[in-house]
Amino acid sequence: MRARARRIGLGRLRDRIQSSVHASPLWRAFPPRRLKDLDLTGALPANAIALTFDDGPDPVVTPQLLRVLESHAAPATFFMCGLAAQRHPDLVRAVLAAGHAIGGHTWDHQHKILRGLPDHEWRRQIDDTHALLADLSGAPVRWFRPPRGIIDRHMWTRLRQGGVTTLLWSIDGWDCTLRDSAEVAAGVLSKLGPGDITLLHDANANYLFNGSRPPYGELGNQESTVHAADIVLRAARERGLAAVSLIPR
Repeated sequence: MRARARRIGLGRLRDRIQSSVHASPLWRAFPPRRLKDLDLTGALPANAIALTFDDGPDPVVTPQLLRVLESHAAPATFFMCGLAAQRHPDLVRAVLAAGHAIGGHTWDHQHKILRGLPDHEWRRQIDDTHALLADLSGAPVRWFRPPRGIIDRHMWTRLRQGGVTTLLWSIDGWDCTLRDSAEVAAGVLSKLGPGDITLLHDANANYLFNGSRPPYGELGNQESTVHAADIVLRAARERGLAAVSLIPR
């Protein structure tokens, strides 16, 4: 019997948008009656969750994270910055070889609001990133997550016209602002249920340019995310929830 797909409920998405300062432009751009028409969260099988990781790949964190995901036989989805992928193409290939899916997350995460960009900068942020990821993966990359989840109607329409689907999340782990992995995991697990999409990070875009890395346990060091993901996956299994890829492969 085929598993029934479960789409994130409109109410849950609406609550997330209303409670998120970063996502508020989406709420203003799309009134409630229009949200149901947008494919922003995808559809998951029943009793499934999706773990997603942004801003990478990172030469320290991403390999650790891949080992944790492998230990749980858990596929995940990585939304990658073009600059990081250009610096670490071997890690992009490693993510794909491990059975995970990838999407674009702009070139350098600097344009937190993409609307109004001149065409040449749009091409750099979106088109160049997706072209690089396609070259590394051997297939078109048709999925995108905007930095901080900020999107407006014009941006969503332009992406869609280019064959790119925008995907957001339902639970933010706040792992870029919390130092303790147990605290990150507890925040996720307090909300986690069937159909949820978690936002975590295998890199921190604030350090994408200078290559510096704060010490473990300090803000900006995403190694704590690795342990948090392990905790979340163990607890999810105990709840009868299975991790799946957000993006079909």
